[in-house]
Amino acid sequence: MLWLLFVVFFSFGAIFGSFACCQAERMFLKSEEKEFGKRSQCLCCGHKLEWFELVPILSWIFLRGACRKCKNKIGKMELFSETTMGVIFSLILWFVLKQAGLFGLIGGVKTVKGMSGGGTAGIFGVRDELSVTLLCNPVVILRLVILLSSAVLFWILFVYDLKWQSLPSWILYTLIFLGMAYFVLNEMTSLGFMQEGGISGVTKMVGKLAFSQQITFLKRDLVGLFGGLLILPGLYFVLYRFSKEKLVGGGDYLLTISMVLFIGRFELALTLLCVANLLALFLNAGKILRKKETKIAFGPYLILGFWIVLFLSQEILRYLYIVSV
Repeated sequence: MLWLLFVVFFSFGAIFGSFACCQAERMFLKSEEKEFGKRSQCLCCGHKLEWFELVPILSWIFLRGACRKCKNKIGKMELFSETTMGVIFSLILWFVLKQAGLFGLIGGVKTVKGMSGGGTAGIFGVRDELSVTLLCNPVVILRLVILLSSAVLFWILFVYDLKWQSLPSWILYTLIFLGMAYFVLNEMTSLGFMQEGGISGVTKMVGKLAFSQQITFLKRDLVGLFGGLLILPGLYFVLYRFSKEKLVGGGDYLLTISMVLFIGRFELALTLLCVANLLALFLNAGKILRKKETKIAFGPYLILGFWIVLFLSQEILRYLYIVSV
C-alpha cells in the first residue's frame, strides 16, 4: 500500500539523518586530526553504543536524550536530524510521484481514467498499482536516486555548518554535479526524449516535440537557469569577494549554485533567497537583538529554504508568479 511506502521512506530518512550527524562529526574530527573509533560511541565517556541504542528516534526517546552509562545529555540535534530527514525522504517520494503526475497540486489527486475495478485504494484515494507502476519507471527512479542522495549530502552540510560554520568543498562539488544531472534529466523529460509512466490520465506522456519547439523550450529553460545563477550565487559571490567573508562564507555561493541547478528557475531562486533570509531572521531574532554583532551560519537556512521551495515549486510558480508549469 502507498501509505506503507511513505512509512518506509520516513524510516530510511531517519536512519540517514542519524548517519549524517555521525558523518559530520567524523569529518570534523578528521579535519582536526583527532582519533575516532570505527563504532559509534558516546562523545563524553567513550561508551560503545549497542544496537538498541542506535535505533533512530526511538532510542533517543527511551534513553531520554542521555547516554546510558554516563547520563550526559546527547543533545537534540540527533533527534531533530532523524525526524527532519524522515520527513524530507517522505516528501521526496510525494514530490517525485507528483512530478510524474500521480498527485495534483497541494492535497489534490489526478483523476484516474481507464483503470479497471478491483484493488484496494491507497493514500488520498489513489490506487496502489499506479504508484508501483510509476516507481518502476526509469525517470522516476533516477529522480528518486538523485534527490535522496542529495538530501543526505545537504544534511551533512546542515549539521557541519550549524556546528562549526564551515562547508566541506568536496560535498559542495558533488552536489553541483548532482544538480547538473537533475537539470539535464528534467530537460530530457520536458523535451520529450524521456517519458514518465504510461497510464492514461495519471502519468505525463510527453511526445517528442518538433525540433523548433525543442530549441524554444531549451532556450527558455537555460535563460531561467542563468537568471537564477545571477540572482542567488551571483549575489553571494559578490558579497563574499567584497566583504572578505564577513557577510558570506566561501562555501555559500557554491552551495547556492547546486540549489539553483535543482530548482532551475530564476523565480524560484528569488523565492529561495527571500525564504532563507526570513528563516534566518525569524529563528535568530532573539540572538540578533541581544548582540550588536552576531555571526550566523547561513547554510542551514539556505538548505531548509531550498527544500521548501523545491517541494512547492509548482505552486509557487503558478500562484505567486502566475506562470505556466
